[in-house]
Parts: sequence; structure tokens; C-alpha cells
Amino acid sequence: MTQSAAEERLAALATGWSASGDLRAVFAECYRVMTARLSEGVAAGDFADGEWVGRLRDRFADYYFEALDAYGPPPGATPCPQTWRVAFDACARPGCHPLEALLLGINAHINHDLALALADVLDDWDVLTPEQRVARRADHEHVNDVIRATTDEVQRDVVATWSPASNRLDSALGRVDEWAFGTLVEHWRTRVWDDAMALVAVAPDARSDVVARLDDDARRLARIIAILPG
Repeated sequence: MTQSAAEERLAALATGWSASGDLRAVFAECYRVMTARLSEGVAAGDFADGEWVGRLRDRFADYYFEALDAYGPPPGATPCPQTWRVAFDACARPGCHPLEALLLGINAHINHDLALALADVLDDWDVLTPEQRVARRADHEHVNDVIRATTDEVQRDVVATWSPASNRLDSALGRVDEWAFGTLVEHWRTRVWDDAMALVAVAPDARSDVVARLDDDARRLARIIAILPG
């Protein structure tokens, strides 16, 4: 199976950042692995609407790349979302732990970007049957299974490369840390569906208010993760 364009760019970013010691590589490589496993699930027919999941995969990645391009250098023409700015700034801060860099990226991508991407690819929501709507949400939730099944791989092949101590912790805790991580991400992704529904329902001229709220909420979480002053 050939790589998606998103996987190819993520691989290139991770390789370049790893070579220079840039902690942004941790999220990029983890995201590449998760995206690859999602693509495998689509190809295997694991989703009710694999074409839609593929569209969501690609649109979701667009938001990450757009934030990265906006951050620069040089700074882009559009502002970088504040939650992503916190994440990217932290990666350049001395003493930032690889797990902190990863969690900040996950927070920004799920709690800010995912609702926007979902709303973009739910542009046909009004014409879907009740059964199709249920299937769309089920496909969204099935991604949690992909994430959960990939957590060990990410821990072993990506995070431990940057932080050997995390691998020792993983061995000591067994499945506890994977359960905790999966539960956190699943909680975030479940809440995101409601945010996406709010975006689908809102008038176009009020969309910016919802987007601003998403950025504010995710930024507050980011500042807790990064232990930065408010």
C-alpha cells in the first residue's frame, strides 16, 4: 500500500527534525505511525465508509500542516492557532520532556483541529439518513480502537527513542500507562464530536466564535500540560 501524501510529509518532517534534535519530531513521527495504521484500516475495510474516513484523515492532517506553516519560519500570512503556538514554542524550550511535546501536540490536534476537520467533511450531514449518521459517528469512534492498538508501537519505537526512561516506565507499569493514555484521548475525541456538531449547526457568520472557543479551551489545557504561566 502506498503512503498517503500526509504520511509522506510527516515522515519528511520527522526525519529532518530528528536529525536536528527538534522535539517537534516526536509528535510528527507518532502522528505518522497513527496515520499509517488508520490507512491500513481503511484499506482492510474496517470502517463503514472508508472513503469518508480517508477524507477525514487528509483534512485532519491539513490543519496540522497549516498551523505549522503559519508558525514559520517565516511566519505565515494567517495567524498560527494559539494552542499550536504553545506546543511549538515548548518544543524549543530547554528542558521540555518528549512526552510533554507529544501531549501538547495531541491536545492541539484533537481539541482544536479535529472538530474543524470533522465539520468540513460532514458537509453532507443534512442529507444523510439517520442510519448513515450513526455510521459516521461509529467510524469516528472506531478510530479510538486504532489509536489504542497503536499505543504500544508508538511508545516502543518513537517515544522511547527520545526518552529511554519512558520505556523503563512502560515496562514497570505494564498496560496501565497505555490504558491511561487511551482513556484520555478517547475522552477528548468523544467530546470533539459534540464540538463538530456545534460547528455543523451554526450559521457561517458565527463559526468564528466556535473556532475561537476551541482555541481558548485547547490553549488552557496546553498551558496546564506545559506548566506555563497563564
